[in-house]
Amino acid sequence: MSSQQQLSSDAQAKTESVMDSAKNNANSAQQKASNAANSAQQKASNAANSAQEKASNAANSAKETASNAANSANAKASNVANAASEQKDQGAGWIQEKSEQIGSAAQGAIDGVKNTLGVDQKK
Repeated sequence: MSSQQQLSSDAQAKTESVMDSAKNNANSAQQKASNAANSAQQKASNAANSAQEKASNAANSAKETASNAANSANAKASNVANAASEQKDQGAGWIQEKSEQIGSAAQGAIDGVKNTLGVDQKK
């Protein structure tokens, strides 16, 4: 083999070696980019799931707070209604009692006047 052929063969071997190395580097870079993309996608998915869970928890907490407030308001309204009814009943009882006292006093006055005038006396 001539020295020129040897040089050409060496150049071709080096070229193939450099091309193989470039291919390996390209494949490695492609694998790293794919891994980075997968990692980013996983992180984004985890962040979305976390945000959704937090939003759901916040919504449930808000519903529970609203329900507790409504229950408290209903209980207070019921207490006020019961107290008003009790006051009404007490007021009605007082009026009844006073009416009876006035009626008795009036009847006593009528009887006193009749006795003084001698009306309805049996002879």
